[in-house]
Amino acid sequence: MMKDLRDFLEALSGNEKEYLVSGASVSPDKEITRIVYFLQHRNENPAIRFDKVDGSSMPLVTNLLGSRGRLALALGCEEADLDRTYRTREKNRILPILVGSGSIQEVEVNGAEIDITRLPVVTHNQGDAGPYITAGMMTVKDPDTGIRNTGIYRLMVKDGRHTGIHLAETGHAYMIFRKYIERKQDMPVAITIGAHPALYLGSLSLAPFGVDEFEVMGGLLSQPLELVKCRTVDLEVPANGEICLEGHISWNLRETEGPVGEWQSVYSQQHSYPVLTIDHMSTRKDPIYMDVCSGAAEHLLMGGLPKLSRIFESVRQGCSGVKDVYMPLGGFCRNLCYVSMKKNLEGEPATAAAAVFAADFFVRHVVVVDEDVDIHSDTEVLQALHLNMVPGRCFIMPYAKGDPTDPTSREGVVAKIGIDATRPVGKKLDRINWKEGFDQVDLGKIFPEKECGRMT
Repeated sequence: MMKDLRDFLEALSGNEKEYLVSGASVSPDKEITRIVYFLQHRNENPAIRFDKVDGSSMPLVTNLLGSRGRLALALGCEEADLDRTYRTREKNRILPILVGSGSIQEVEVNGAEIDITRLPVVTHNQGDAGPYITAGMMTVKDPDTGIRNTGIYRLMVKDGRHTGIHLAETGHAYMIFRKYIERKQDMPVAITIGAHPALYLGSLSLAPFGVDEFEVMGGLLSQPLELVKCRTVDLEVPANGEICLEGHISWNLRETEGPVGEWQSVYSQQHSYPVLTIDHMSTRKDPIYMDVCSGAAEHLLMGGLPKLSRIFESVRQGCSGVKDVYMPLGGFCRNLCYVSMKKNLEGEPATAAAAVFAADFFVRHVVVVDEDVDIHSDTEVLQALHLNMVPGRCFIMPYAKGDPTDPTSREGVVAKIGIDATRPVGKKLDRINWKEGFDQVDLGKIFPEKECGRMT
């Protein structure tokens, strides 16, 4: 099993479809994001390493998890088994272990010597207020229970030692932060930048409040996560990470944060958010900085996988006929959900759609199809919709809780629709099976000059 970011990059090495390395000088001011977006526009989503980023001596990697294939690689499974593997391992948590030393603490910097502006922090979009650290896993500790919580929170770099931090009021870190506010105490934090990609998927888990995400990460790795004690705060971080920032979030100091490009490809507005101060920084001897481009495939897929896990588990409890759920990139892996099910009674698709809405308030559109439809294929889902959907059978919720940042939201209230694209019970369409005989097609024989191989 791969143990860190470097092992993951080594596994990708040599596959230009999945991993590109550039030795050309690039600017962190929007150029890196522009390259990622350009490739994505061409339906290419490789992980990219930039070895020469202006203003920094560190290489940068981005779009590591920009495809479901690389998500599967991070978990050591086949792409077809990705969703099931994540669901299973997320529940089978493994306790972390504390080790005496780790590569993340090979080089240490304190106090006034700290300068995070020397990191290759990226300004992603034209309208962003400045450079943002977007791949920082922040660990905090509940002052009442001592249980850790780890999640990814965007950090707006203000100067060499200070950032703004976006703490959503519905997030677990903010629930813990409120306890520090009540005590009038700053909240100690430790932020890991760059690690095994499975750790990022664990930090995005939607496990209940009070679950230590380090245990989820161990489950995803299928082995205990190795941790080291921080130097200046009573916290732990992954021993094999690249960069660690230790510091505190002020309980009473707030400053303007934003605007910034969000996952929906629209800008959020300015808000007053807490200020984070960095008191200690440690790195490997030759650290690799990790970045996530806001709204690009990686950002969407990373957050979408844990959501699929929760939606599936929730929907199956009330709708045993549900076979699978999927959220496509075209719906930002948040707003649109496909559901495949074995329908026994009319009306069950509406029940399934309602269960999806209850499981995740980000979802606004649900399309329910029969179990023989491949929900990972937009084409098959749209064909089912056009063949079977009757407008009068749509399930509409005109006033429902939604994401406050949704462009259609009015004070957090949105409209939602569940579309029944299933066939009537007992009715079958005599459709052409265009996949029949695929196993007999050998393009290498028909077109020997091309390395086409056999179709599967």
